[in-house]
Amino acid sequence: MPLVTTDERSAFGRDYISIRSGEFRAVIGATVFIMLGFGLIVPALPQFAKNLGVGDAGVSVILFGFALTRLGGDFFVASLIERFGERTITVTGAGIVGVSSLAAGASQTYWQLVVLRGLGGFGSALFLGGLTAYLVGTVMPDERGRAMSLFQGSVGVGFLLGPVFGGLIIGLASANTPFYVYGAVCLAFVPLCLRAMRPAAEEARASEVVGKPSWRAMKPLLANSAYRAALGASAIAFIVTSAPQTVLPRYWTDTLHLSEASSGIPFFVEAAAGMLVIWHAGALSDRRGRKYVLAPALALGVIAALGLGIFGGTVALIGFLALIGVANGYSRPGPTAIVADVAEPKDRAVAVAGYRIAGDIGALIGPVLAGVLAQYVGYGAAWIGVAVCVAIVFFMTMASYETMPLRQPA
Repeated sequence: MPLVTTDERSAFGRDYISIRSGEFRAVIGATVFIMLGFGLIVPALPQFAKNLGVGDAGVSVILFGFALTRLGGDFFVASLIERFGERTITVTGAGIVGVSSLAAGASQTYWQLVVLRGLGGFGSALFLGGLTAYLVGTVMPDERGRAMSLFQGSVGVGFLLGPVFGGLIIGLASANTPFYVYGAVCLAFVPLCLRAMRPAAEEARASEVVGKPSWRAMKPLLANSAYRAALGASAIAFIVTSAPQTVLPRYWTDTLHLSEASSGIPFFVEAAAGMLVIWHAGALSDRRGRKYVLAPALALGVIAALGLGIFGGTVALIGFLALIGVANGYSRPGPTAIVADVAEPKDRAVAVAGYRIAGDIGALIGPVLAGVLAQYVGYGAAWIGVAVCVAIVFFMTMASYETMPLRQPA
């Protein structure tokens, strides 16, 4: 793959932007509010589903359906971005999520909720795919690590604080109110997005790609060891995030005999630890290299997951979860920056789509892997299974090359 340098000043008719620019800050600020809205419905969904007459299994169907439709949307987002541009697809995705969330809040039956949340999954694929492709394609190459740390951090803020506010809203109003708030936030994002994000030369782009299957570009990307490592890291991030959601709540209450009211503590610790280091991870990735940061982070993830599988007790759980959070924080900015480093401008939409597909596959694998191992082998086996997955990506990363601009080999 050719080196991506700052000479690419007018890719698709658009100059690079700095992370210090008002445009970048506006996009990141909007992302914070969107993900806060998403976090609002995390505690609301199980309660709302219960009100509609279903239990935990019914909630899992809703979550699986959302992840499945988002994965399906990932396969379309690349060609849609190439035809219509990142801004249009981002706005469309936010609109779909907003309308579907408002409708989901008004659901009268369980299956209405399943279908409408599934529609929201498709919109989420368009929104996140378009926004990621926009940032990957517009941020200056020597600031990509820091840009991705800010982007991932904005997502993390939503997951960190959204459930807290969602629980307060449920207490003050009802279980479906967060859906209305989330829908309104998404729709409010549309005009802000149109103003903040610069349009590319979309008509020229469309004329270049008509009749050219965008997925053909995936073949040379998959031959690139660094891109494969980025795909693995994307999947691992979601496996490591989703596995605790499957096994921790019952372990917290049934094995450690702690209260349900305190069951959010381990998730807060994990998320907060990641947030504390994510900016340093991006800065270090820009200064020393993507692989330089990613490989040690994955190694730490293996150690932390093995620790969770081997040692019991509340103190060990909190301590190793904090290490998982640190490992996750250091491993998040690098892979997205690698995608931008190795993909030519005309191929970045499909490169980002592949990256997101890998992540959503991880989101599907994580709960199944952890749940099956925990139920049939034991809680410790679930974490050892996660450790094995992280170790595989660690070796993939060690076998890859450094992609940071000005350090990549000719």
